Amino acid sequence: MFLFLALHVKLKRKETSQNVEKIIADKVVTAVEQSDYKMKNLMERINEVNSEPKYDARIQKLEAHVRKIKRRGDAVFAYIRKFRSLGSSQSQRSKNPVVDLTEEDRAARLKEESLVTQELDQQLEPSSKLKQPSSTPPVAIKEENQSVPEEDRVSSSVQLEEEAWHSKLPPFPDTPFPKELPVVAASHNLPQKPVVKLARIGSAQELGIAWNVDRKDPHAAEMDCYYIYVSHEHKNGTFSGWKCLGEIKAMALPMACKVSDCKGDKRLCFIVVGKDVFGRYGPYSDIRTVAP
Repeated sequence: MFLFLALHVKLKRKETSQNVEKIIADKVVTAVEQSDYKMKNLMERINEVNSEPKYDARIQKLEAHVRKIKRRGDAVFAYIRKFRSLGSSQSQRSKNPVVDLTEEDRAARLKEESLVTQELDQQLEPSSKLKQPSSTPPVAIKEENQSVPEEDRVSSSVQLEEEAWHSKLPPFPDTPFPKELPVVAASHNLPQKPVVKLARIGSAQELGIAWNVDRKDPHAAEMDCYYIYVSHEHKNGTFSGWKCLGEIKAMALPMACKVSDCKGDKRLCFIVVGKDVFGRYGPYSDIRTVAP
């Protein structure tokens, strides 16, 4: 009886140890599988990170591109400032054009007038006996030919005088390009060139300044503000540096403002420039002048 009980206990212990070993083996297998699964996920994530775009490299390329655009913009604005006086004089001449007859135009005009004069003489004279050489028309034409160069000399002197005082103006103030720009700025054009008009208001010391654009650009960025600059001409013919009269918050065009205490020895010169919400400046307006 005791032998049977001892054998039963021994078998029970053996069965219990086998169950424990099986449970432990199952736990180990499950832990190993979980570890392999986590390791696999980790390796996949590492591969994904390695295959993602290199944002640092893209940012560096974008910054280099922005710097290139800035250099080009500065070069363009420097070119505009360098030839601003010439462009302004040409625009003024285009508004008040002066007819400049070349030698060929004069010859053609003289020929046409002589032909017309001869035909009129032939129609007015009653007979060939009374026909006299047409000496008067050439005299009139000769006088006109002598007067044309005089007009040319006057207009040329006026143009030279305008270009002379334009060349004495100081360079326009610098308009730096932003060092950093958002990506959305690339889809908008630079600010447009303002078209400025001046007018006296009330007393002689108050001046109205109005500006607009020739044709609104639908792709231009929203404007942030405008700056107005003035330069005074002195009695000796020199000009003062460009002085900023103030920053005006941008509103819907056209815009206007009033300037008080507009006193100067001779003429006052005004320019306007705009800046968009991205900090980019547009071209300066043409120079507008007003007499004291």
